[in-house]
Amino acid sequence: MGIGPGIAAATKSIPEPLPANFQDALSVALEGAFDAVKMETAIESRMADRLSATDLSDLAAFYASPLGKHVTALEIQSSGPEGRQSKKTEGKQILAELPAKDPARLELYRKIIDDISAVDTGEAIALNMSYAMVTGMLGAAGKPLSDEQIMALVRQQSVKIRQNIEQNAMQGSAYTYRDLSLGDLRLYSTFLASPAGSRYYDQMLTAFGMVMTEEARSFGHRLFVALGYRKA
Repeated sequence: MGIGPGIAAATKSIPEPLPANFQDALSVALEGAFDAVKMETAIESRMADRLSATDLSDLAAFYASPLGKHVTALEIQSSGPEGRQSKKTEGKQILAELPAKDPARLELYRKIIDDISAVDTGEAIALNMSYAMVTGMLGAAGKPLSDEQIMALVRQQSVKIRQNIEQNAMQGSAYTYRDLSLGDLRLYSTFLASPAGSRYYDQMLTAFGMVMTEEARSFGHRLFVALGYRKA
């Protein structure tokens, strides 16, 4: 839900003033782009028949359990605007104290973000948002490139992007699960590493990455059409 607004906000932070025609083209290109409901439906469609009946039964059983409901509530709460800000501030402070205060919890956080492919998922979002940003800046400068050339430029920053995402994921975990007991955290980690949990996240990440890439490239194409560099 935050991808489109994030791109619009990021363009406003560019030091050099952008041409008026670019601002108009950006508004046109962002209209309907990165629609959360549409993307969710596309991800679900790509995941259809990817999980067995046993996997689905195990997933349903966990998420219907008291622990599953509690963890889901914590994750939803921390994903809102207020939670996102708190993850950056409180999460950073909590994480800094864990090596000395609770190393076992710290290791569980590392395992959890690995088991749910949090860094890979974050990288998929960041790379595609960067693609959209670079596309916009090149368009504003009158130097449109091919999709492949743009992605090559974006991937040059992938190492730094992954490092930032990993740090953000750890801070987010430290804040989100701060009140979850160590025992419940272990149970949640065990579920995520289970066959059903790991297959779900593997399939979700694959589907999510494909849908994100399609949306980013569709956005880039519409932007160049609006700027007059490509045909509709």
